[in-house]
Amino acid sequence: MNHSFHHRWAIGVILAFACLIRLHYVLTAYHEPIAWDQLEYTKLAIQLLEKGIYAYRDTEPNTLVTPGLPMFLAVIYGLVGYEPLEPALTVIRVLQCFLCLPAIWFLYMTGARLFQPAAGLLAALFAAVYPSYVWSTALILTEVPFLSSLMAMVYVQVRIIQENRKTDHLWFGLLLGITVLIRPNVLPLAVVPYLFLWFTSHRKKALVYGLQAAAAFALVMLPWWVRNWLTFHEFIFIAKGEAGNPFLGGTDPYFRGTIDWTAIDESDQMAEGLRRIKQGLIEQPLLWLKWMTVGKFTYFFRRLWVGPYPFYVPEWYYYALNKLHFIIVYAGLALLPIMGVRSRAYAFLAVSFAIVCGVHLLFIPVDRYAYGMLPFLMLGTAHAAVVLIRYLFAFMEHIRLRVKRFG
Repeated sequence: MNHSFHHRWAIGVILAFACLIRLHYVLTAYHEPIAWDQLEYTKLAIQLLEKGIYAYRDTEPNTLVTPGLPMFLAVIYGLVGYEPLEPALTVIRVLQCFLCLPAIWFLYMTGARLFQPAAGLLAALFAAVYPSYVWSTALILTEVPFLSSLMAMVYVQVRIIQENRKTDHLWFGLLLGITVLIRPNVLPLAVVPYLFLWFTSHRKKALVYGLQAAAAFALVMLPWWVRNWLTFHEFIFIAKGEAGNPFLGGTDPYFRGTIDWTAIDESDQMAEGLRRIKQGLIEQPLLWLKWMTVGKFTYFFRRLWVGPYPFYVPEWYYYALNKLHFIIVYAGLALLPIMGVRSRAYAFLAVSFAIVCGVHLLFIPVDRYAYGMLPFLMLGTAHAAVVLIRYLFAFMEHIRLRVKRFG
């Protein structure tokens, strides 16, 4: 795809602007001492450096979390030190201001391939200013590396659907492995390009290429699988044990406090969650069906995941960002299923969004989980906005010409 000088210049400005507003935030804002997951990831990385033990929330080896973020943190702490910790955290935050840029770049490239460069530029601008994406650069969590890896993977998926080249399948397998090692819940997205290719005349070739992509995926995952086999003497595909807690937490309809956490065995949380769902569907089927679908869905988007970020920007600016959030969400949610019937590009976005959303519906619904769903909504909304703007300009030009002609 050819990108004009103006498009290259525009995306360069957007990337520079995105980097600057993130650097300004992480270098000027006050950051609370890390706690919860941020602290646990840090403790894991330091323990790995000091004792060679990979264990999350424990001192004995486990596979509660995949090694993408912990290994990144271990490399940084190993290079810059961690005593005291705060300077190392500043290094990570600054690095993430640059690590987020591939996500914006690939969002632009995906929009340009699916629709047109203008749609990609507008989607990239959405991501550049979106408050959750800015705030997350200050967090020692998976979000920033995950989003960049995810958008690179999504872009390659679009190339596969459009061109079905062997190299793209190999890249897809590698990127899928990297993304899964950062955040495993995207694994179901692996079916998307092959689902679209299944309905084309390249079905047989897609199957062969798909097996090669699986081999590339296995190559990335192999060190993790070998470590798990040598440590636990069993094949652990991704992780084991951590999903039970958020799954059980998602079985409390509308957070009414119906779970007695003190009476639950930590190793039995998944089974207890399944028991609660089964019992709930028998005793209150309408409540539980609503909660497991529409109920949880509304929790993802009804507010922004931004922490203290609003206190560090002008009130009018955050007000505009808040309005932008709801425009992206409501327009995207309306457009993807409607236009997906008529447009292959929108169908791709709709299917991908539905898979990511469906995975999160299994767990406790929090606004943080919208993080990986929003790019698909941004792309759909951006294209519709570009079409609408061009229509309005064409209409105004038509009126101007008629006025000029008839005086």
